[in-house]
Amino acid sequence: MKVIVRTMIRTLNSSAAEPQAGRSPFKASGACVIALVLFAGVAACGGDSGDLDAQQAATQTASTDDRSESEIAVEFPITIDASLESYELIGPYNLSMTEAYCDGLPACGRNPVDVHADIIQGSNGLELQVPNVFTAGLFSINGSLFAVTDSDQILQACGDTPVNAQISITMFADGVTFQEDGTKTLSGIGASLLVAGDPAGDCGAGNVFYAAELIPV
Repeated sequence: MKVIVRTMIRTLNSSAAEPQAGRSPFKASGACVIALVLFAGVAACGGDSGDLDAQQAATQTASTDDRSESEIAVEFPITIDASLESYELIGPYNLSMTEAYCDGLPACGRNPVDVHADIIQGSNGLELQVPNVFTAGLFSINGSLFAVTDSDQILQACGDTPVNAQISITMFADGVTFQEDGTKTLSGIGASLLVAGDPAGDCGAGNVFYAAELIPV
């Protein structure tokens, strides 16, 4: 743009000198007109170039968005199963239990308070340990973990007589968190506990089924 201005100045100066050189004033004026037309034309082209740049930028952005959507779309469908095989399970958890069914026990209708639990590496493999309640060895079948154990602490005593119970446990992946880089982490373990109490004292046999959840802490 600066070059055009200087060209116009030189053209105007030469037009002022041309009558002295015997040149037609009309031709000088014509040169000025041409310079002005060129100036206006370049300015107009500059405006069109700006609009074109904006259109190209918008097109490029839309193209990028479409490409991003395509890249994301190829990741779907995503299948998430309940297998625990690919996760690191050892560590502390908060165990909560919600009664789903209960019969013949003094504590029916009341959910146990949340307790601390640990999955540890025992001498024969992974173990689920609830301090002062039970410790159960875990075994894996098709990605789920199972345990069977006895405890005289999980059920309320019958008067002064502890109630021995058989506990059957099933554990599976219940919460999975996906990161931006595609990695996934286990955010919760679902579990079911079937507790069958033996007769004790004046109390008969009873059963309770809990839906449980272990949340890493």
